Amino acid sequence: MSDEKMNPVPDIAETPARILIVDDKLQNRQLLEIMLAPEGFVLLTAASGEEALAIVAVQPPDLILLDVMMPGMDGYQVAGKIKGDPATKSIAIIMLTALDDSNARMLGLNAGAEDFLTKPVDRAELVVRVRSQLRLKLYGDKLRGTLTALSTANEQLDRHTREIASAQALADAATARLARLQKITAALGNTVTQDGVADTVLREAIVALECEAGAVVVKTEGEEGLALLRESGSLDSIMCSFKVTQPPRVGGPYDDAVTHCRAIYLESFEEMLVRYPAFQNVSKSDSRAAWIFLPLEIGGHAVGALAFGFAGPRKFTVLDRHFADTVARYCAQALDRVRLRIAAAAALAEAGDARMMAEHANNAKTMFLRAMSHELRTPLNAISGYTEILEMGIRGVVNPEQAKDLGRIKRAAAYLLRLINDILTIARLEGARPLNVISIPVNPMLAEVEGLCALQAKANGLTLTVTPCERETVVAADAERFQQILLNLITNAIKFTGTGGNIAVACDSDAGVVRIRVKDSGVGVRPVDIDRVFEPFVQIDRHLTSAKQQGVGLGLSISRELARAMRGDLTLQSTEGVGSTFTLTLPIASETSLASPIAMATPPINVSRIKSAVAS
Repeated sequence: MSDEKMNPVPDIAETPARILIVDDKLQNRQLLEIMLAPEGFVLLTAASGEEALAIVAVQPPDLILLDVMMPGMDGYQVAGKIKGDPATKSIAIIMLTALDDSNARMLGLNAGAEDFLTKPVDRAELVVRVRSQLRLKLYGDKLRGTLTALSTANEQLDRHTREIASAQALADAATARLARLQKITAALGNTVTQDGVADTVLREAIVALECEAGAVVVKTEGEEGLALLRESGSLDSIMCSFKVTQPPRVGGPYDDAVTHCRAIYLESFEEMLVRYPAFQNVSKSDSRAAWIFLPLEIGGHAVGALAFGFAGPRKFTVLDRHFADTVARYCAQALDRVRLRIAAAAALAEAGDARMMAEHANNAKTMFLRAMSHELRTPLNAISGYTEILEMGIRGVVNPEQAKDLGRIKRAAAYLLRLINDILTIARLEGARPLNVISIPVNPMLAEVEGLCALQAKANGLTLTVTPCERETVVAADAERFQQILLNLITNAIKFTGTGGNIAVACDSDAGVVRIRVKDSGVGVRPVDIDRVFEPFVQIDRHLTSAKQQGVGLGLSISRELARAMRGDLTLQSTEGVGSTFTLTLPIASETSLASPIAMATPPINVSRIKSAVAS
């Protein structure tokens, strides 16, 4: 295989080469044009060195045939200028000279010429020399292009390498800071004091940010300004500017951070002076060279600030700022948690003291009510007894006016006795004895209550009808409280039902509950008053009952509390002028309702509402 096939040469015919012929004689230029025209080159001519340089500046040729001896600027000078210009130094130059000596050739080579031809020029030699130089130039151009591409690729590679190294450094720094943040978070989760929070934050953040000093300052309760919570390292006058004795805080970095709730990054001493002229008298030699001031923000308001100082000027990166902002946020949240924990502990202690005082007061009031209720019975019995003696005439004849007054005394005494009985009931309800929930047959209880109320109903001219349950039903209830509720409902119906009226007691059951309804044809209740009848010391329409019928308004309230304590309820449906129906609901006795710890340990009666009414 030939060398030409192994190393193919560039095909210069693809793009016709541009050749500039420079000679001061016209016939020489024309002769060279005639010799080269058949080769297909693009031929340009110049009659002087100056004209040649002008053409090269506008349209650089691939090769120059340059005459040495020319008036004005000779060929050596022209070659020197072309080769001395980086933009044209790659143009091939073949110098034409009539001088055939070594000295002339050395001058040409020193000027930068690639080849020489001696006049008169042989056409064949001219074509060979021209093609050879064009080929060499093409090789050179390609080599320079390759070298330029390699240089560019090397530069890009170096840049990419630097970028990768920088990215890796950032990634390593970010990883280290993330680990530091995780460590801070774990440590803050175990701190129980504000000092512990500040110590943890400063210890970890100073290492991560590579700074020399740090401080945590907080707002003081009830005072203006900031107080130092914790410091690390030596604080300069800028970092101590929260103190009253230092340059005014107003207009300083702490004021910006706390008042305006924004982070302040000062990257040099000069930047600090420009932003805060109040510190013009501060010595640069005694100060840090860069600072960070961060608000400790909770709910949009700063409760303090976190400050860091650096030994030299510092360009804070996005990573630096993000880390510092995150540390400040963690610090603020931890301080807030500690404050809430302290406040909660204080509130619990205060609530415990208040509860203890309330229990003591409750016990004292209960004992007082019991004692006073019992003590009041003695004079009441005397009042009632002596009133009856006077009415009977044992102490002498009683005139009609006196009899009328004695009747009033007896009614007042009866009213007071009922009030005392209700107060005693309340005292018993709030006693320590729990409800004794057992299985109670409903029908026998209804029969017993009917026997107790029949005479009272008959005396008031009322018809009392008690209809037992169709089948024997057993409820889970306290026997004494069950009977008390039924008696309260029936006597209440008797009280508010006029002569000739009817009172009906009926029973039905389904879905695990028993409903006992006490229905009367009495005065009824307005819709707006239905809920009020269960309130303590409330009696609706007292004018509808006689004085001897009126009570103190505790019976229904106590009855509903008892029903709810036994996991039942007491409700009312009423129409004014038509009558009322009270419905007592109680659970049917079962293994669950009787045997479960919840059922046997029925919660105590809720009498706080009744007690507050008694107190008022």
